Amino acid sequence: MRLRSSLTDDGVDIWRAKYGLPACLEVRILRPEERVQNPPRGWLTICEVSLRSGFRFPPCEEVIEILKFCGVPISQFVPAGITRIMGLVAFFREHGGRFSLDQFRDWCDVRSDGTERMEVRSNKIWLEFKARKDRRHDNTLFGYVKNSWGLPEVWDALPDRCRRVRGNEQDFSPVLGFFEPRELANRLFNIYVYVEEKRLLRCGISSDTAQAVRTS
Repeated sequence: MRLRSSLTDDGVDIWRAKYGLPACLEVRILRPEERVQNPPRGWLTICEVSLRSGFRFPPCEEVIEILKFCGVPISQFVPAGITRIMGLVAFFREHGGRFSLDQFRDWCDVRSDGTERMEVRSNKIWLEFKARKDRRHDNTLFGYVKNSWGLPEVWDALPDRCRRVRGNEQDFSPVLGFFEPRELANRLFNIYVYVEEKRLLRCGISSDTAQAVRTS
């Protein structure tokens, strides 16, 4: 898979306003000879579809832990996979908890979608996540962001440690005050609602800047 970028300097300014990118965050467009899958050392590739799926800068601690564990960069995840990760982080924060790496490993299965992209699905029979499809999944708006968090940068194969065995109905343990798996599953089925800007803002994932732009 060979991806190219059509992001311009004006597009970077739009990102800053629309998604609340901090003024101190270094962002630049790709040069003609540069590639999405192999950014310069010290830089991350970010796509607008990832931002629409709920990913924000600076990345929250929970997401940093998950990405470092998976060993692949954020740009390698399909939009639905990002939505599931960010939605779970927001859901736990809304309920006074923290979506830890242990919780991620217990609940989620990371796998290739058949190309070089990575998908995230439930690891439990009782739990499903409906992530609204982004019809612009072939988005070509990619940029480089300075990597200040030691996150994976270059596209790679998924490490063996990420390969999971599907769980069963008896694997449920009460979390966040939910004592029945079906009750929790119903709350998490439409996982995309937790990456709405107002919810990302409320739980400290997004910024006031992004909220102000979207509601103006």
